[in-house]
Amino acid sequence: MSQWVRWLKGQSAALHRGERAQDLLEYALIAAMVSFMVVASAGSVALQIEKGITNVGKKFKTHVDHGLHKGWYK
Repeated sequence: MSQWVRWLKGQSAALHRGERAQDLLEYALIAAMVSFMVVASAGSVALQIEKGITNVGKKFKTHVDHGLHKGWYK
Protein backbone atom coordinates (compact mmCIF):
# COMPACT_ATOMS: atom_id res chain seq x y z
CA MET A 1 0.00 0.00 0.00
CA SER A 2 1.44 3.34 -0.98
CA GLN A 3 2.14 6.06 1.51
CA TRP A 4 -0.44 8.33 -0.16
CA VAL A 5 -3.25 5.76 0.31
CA ARG A 6 -2.34 5.25 3.98
CA TRP A 7 -2.30 9.00 4.57
CA LEU A 8 -5.69 9.38 2.85
CA LYS A 9 -7.21 6.58 4.94
CA GLY A 10 -5.83 8.15 8.11
CA GLN A 11 -7.30 11.54 7.22
CA SER A 12 -10.65 9.95 6.41
CA ALA A 13 -10.74 8.14 9.74
CA ALA A 14 -9.79 11.32 11.60
CA LEU A 15 -12.64 13.20 9.91
CA HIS A 16 -15.13 10.60 11.04
CA ARG A 17 -13.94 10.80 14.63
CA GLY A 18 -13.72 14.57 14.94
CA GLU A 19 -16.08 17.50 14.78
CA ARG A 20 -14.49 18.72 11.57
CA ALA A 21 -16.63 16.28 9.61
CA GLN A 22 -19.78 17.81 11.07
CA ASP A 23 -18.53 21.31 10.23
CA LEU A 24 -17.69 20.28 6.67
CA LEU A 25 -21.10 18.69 6.26
CA GLU A 26 -22.83 21.84 7.53
CA TYR A 27 -20.83 24.03 5.15
CA ALA A 28 -21.63 21.69 2.26
CA LEU A 29 -25.35 21.86 3.06
CA ILE A 30 -25.25 25.66 3.26
CA ALA A 31 -23.42 25.83 -0.07
CA ALA A 32 -26.00 23.49 -1.62
CA MET A 33 -28.89 25.63 -0.36
CA VAL A 34 -27.32 28.83 -1.66
CA SER A 35 -26.65 27.19 -5.02
CA PHE A 36 -30.25 25.98 -5.19
CA MET A 37 -31.58 29.48 -4.46
CA VAL A 38 -29.36 31.01 -7.13
CA VAL A 39 -30.50 28.50 -9.74
CA ALA A 40 -34.16 28.87 -8.73
CA SER A 41 -34.07 32.66 -8.99
CA ALA A 42 -32.10 32.75 -12.26
CA GLY A 43 -35.21 32.01 -14.33
CA SER A 44 -37.10 34.92 -12.77
CA VAL A 45 -34.23 37.33 -13.31
CA ALA A 46 -33.84 36.22 -16.93
CA LEU A 47 -37.55 36.82 -17.52
CA GLN A 48 -37.33 40.36 -16.14
CA ILE A 49 -34.30 41.10 -18.34
CA GLU A 50 -36.14 39.76 -21.38
CA LYS A 51 -39.17 41.96 -20.63
CA GLY A 52 -36.94 45.03 -20.28
CA ILE A 53 -35.12 44.41 -23.55
CA THR A 54 -38.42 43.76 -25.36
CA ASN A 55 -39.84 47.02 -23.98
CA VAL A 56 -36.81 49.00 -25.17
CA GLY A 57 -37.07 47.34 -28.60
CA LYS A 58 -40.76 48.25 -28.91
CA LYS A 59 -40.09 51.88 -27.97
CA PHE A 60 -37.23 52.09 -30.44
CA LYS A 61 -39.41 50.64 -33.21
CA THR A 62 -42.18 53.15 -32.39
CA HIS A 63 -39.74 56.06 -32.65
CA VAL A 64 -38.32 54.81 -35.96
CA ASP A 65 -41.77 54.07 -37.42
CA HIS A 66 -43.01 57.57 -36.61
CA GLY A 67 -39.87 59.31 -37.81
CA LEU A 68 -39.12 60.67 -34.33
CA HIS A 69 -35.43 59.92 -34.79
CA LYS A 70 -34.97 62.43 -37.60
CA GLY A 71 -33.02 65.48 -36.60
CA TRP A 72 -31.39 63.94 -33.53
CA TYR A 73 -27.98 63.96 -35.18
CA LYS A 74 -27.92 67.62 -36.30
